[in-house]
Amino acid sequence: MSGQISGAQIDLKAVNGGAVDSGVAHGAELLAFADAVMARDADAIARSRNELERALGVGGVSEAAAVIAMFNVVDRVADATGIPIDDGFTRDMRYSIGSELGMDHLTPEQRANR
Repeated sequence: MSGQISGAQIDLKAVNGGAVDSGVAHGAELLAFADAVMARDADAIARSRNELERALGVGGVSEAAAVIAMFNVVDRVADATGIPIDDGFTRDMRYSIGSELGMDHLTPEQRANR
């Protein structure tokens, strides 16, 4: 949504890996850091954190870590408590993003478990 608000061209396919440019400033470094954290790979975390620090400074690393942590916890709490996806805009946005990422072939149950 922030890309739409700012008028930036964002390519969500970058989250699937490969050489896709997300259109986000320092997107490759941010994605590498997020992937390393989610994989719990200490060596990859150290490497990607150093790359991110070179690109964004210590404050940028702290902000990125906070976003990863908050998304992880909020997403898990929502899933654990069974909070349903809102009808309308939120549901449409979620499935639109899923479609853009090539997840149309998944059943609703498979989508929920990704």
